[in-house]
Amino acid sequence: MRTFRAIAISILFLLFIAHITNAQTGAGKTAKLIDFNFLLKEMVNREDLAKYPREAWTLHHASSYDRRSIAKNKPGWFANKDWDNYIRKETRNGHNEYVLIDANGPGVITRFWVAGFPNQKAHLRFYIDGQSTPFWEADHTGALIGQNVVIGEPLSQRSVDRDSLTINPGAKPGHNLYAPIPFEYHIKVTYDRPPGGADHGFWYNIDYRIYKAAAKVKSFSTETPKNDSELLRQTNNTFKNFMAISAKETIIKGERSVKNVSFNLSPGASKSIVLEGTGSVRRLFLSVMSNPAKAVKSLWLQITFDGRQTVNVPVGFFFGCGDQLVEARNWYSKVDSSGIMAAFWVMPYHRSAVISLLNKGKARLSGELKVAIGSWKWAKSTMCFHADFKRMNNYMTVAKIGKDFNYINLKDKAGVYVGDILQVNKAVGGWWGEGDEKIYIDGSTFPNDFGTGTEDYYGYAWGHPETFNHIFNSQPLGNANLINVGGTTVDSRERDLDAIPFCNSFRFDMGSWNWFGGPVNYAWTCFWYEKRKQAIKKNQ
Repeated sequence: MRTFRAIAISILFLLFIAHITNAQTGAGKTAKLIDFNFLLKEMVNREDLAKYPREAWTLHHASSYDRRSIAKNKPGWFANKDWDNYIRKETRNGHNEYVLIDANGPGVITRFWVAGFPNQKAHLRFYIDGQSTPFWEADHTGALIGQNVVIGEPLSQRSVDRDSLTINPGAKPGHNLYAPIPFEYHIKVTYDRPPGGADHGFWYNIDYRIYKAAAKVKSFSTETPKNDSELLRQTNNTFKNFMAISAKETIIKGERSVKNVSFNLSPGASKSIVLEGTGSVRRLFLSVMSNPAKAVKSLWLQITFDGRQTVNVPVGFFFGCGDQLVEARNWYSKVDSSGIMAAFWVMPYHRSAVISLLNKGKARLSGELKVAIGSWKWAKSTMCFHADFKRMNNYMTVAKIGKDFNYINLKDKAGVYVGDILQVNKAVGGWWGEGDEKIYIDGSTFPNDFGTGTEDYYGYAWGHPETFNHIFNSQPLGNANLINVGGTTVDSRERDLDAIPFCNSFRFDMGSWNWFGGPVNYAWTCFWYEKRKQAIKKNQ
């Protein structure tokens, strides 16, 4: 009997230990509560992007893309009726509602974009965790997405703060909501205007994370912005204050020392800064004294981490202005019109980093390069920063006939995709950007992210040429969008909570769909972090 009692006690003890263990993660640490407060803090922490999160969450996408797009190389793949396409229709309290997203948690909506006519009378409703009453509701979508006074700017913002645009005067600018909306069990968003013509259509793109089932998520509610009002205000102010400071004056949290070098490069010459030991690049600062307009095209930035080159990009495309010297700003980079540029990606290295400038042009270029350095605790989750540049000249388009071209194709890789910049140059007028992004994650045969238009992906709408610079999207130049003349457009999108993890492959195709056809020059750079196949051991 005593033996049986001892065994029973032992089993109870083991069950108790198992219960405690399941309630904890890591070395005795209680699982973190993922709530609005936690996510706002994550948004302003650039270090998090350099830490591989694939074990914790995956990114998903819902949009109003044309449902006739079923498979590559089949009719409908480039179908362009990208509005009013919903998951289903539901009848609730005597009226119809059309479902945009219906997802099981735990998770969080990380980016919500809408366009069309966001101020027309039509209810947008957010339902959470199976509740029959929406926690958020407005009689026009703009009130919740781009003009949400409770959330505030820039977490809720329009691409341009104007109702009348140069192109399509009756249409409105793209609306973006970056404020996170966490949900513990379930999220559903509906719209109550029935599908119809494009003259009152509704376009939407939603990015959302799904966490592992064991994650502890506290759902958003009507009271959340009020309860976390101080942190919400601080977060908006952090972004506003950052955007208001010039590239020259911006200093980033975590900088411990600065190395700098002057350069005076003849054609073909290069200059480098070498960093040794374990650390992280916190800020790259480039000041071009001579020929800054030429430098953005012909001066290349090359970075080698631990003996492997991962960045080889013209400086204009790395810092955000393309090959035109125009002012450009976002959360990760800045360009002042004087030729001063800065980038703020956190870039860890374990043994060494070599940051080089190479003059590929025909004119002598001079200036100064600075690298602000911070510490880094190397871990298995640490990833290295990558940037890749591509160009296609005289890419022949046919009027209203779509084609896909490849932004990036990563095979047998694990990492996180964090953004891109696209430049379009053409000699003739006419809108070029009806093509949809198609993103394939980990070998999927149908896009995990199927968009509704190139400008929608970059956070604006209707192909308008007005310029803007926001925290996570910008159009510092929009001349190629004009109807009657040619020119150059530069668009960028930087990802934060909507960064895309992948564990074995990542492919991004962009659609080329031009109203009038003809040759188009494309150039673009993609940014991502990549996990090493065999991570360097902590003490190696």
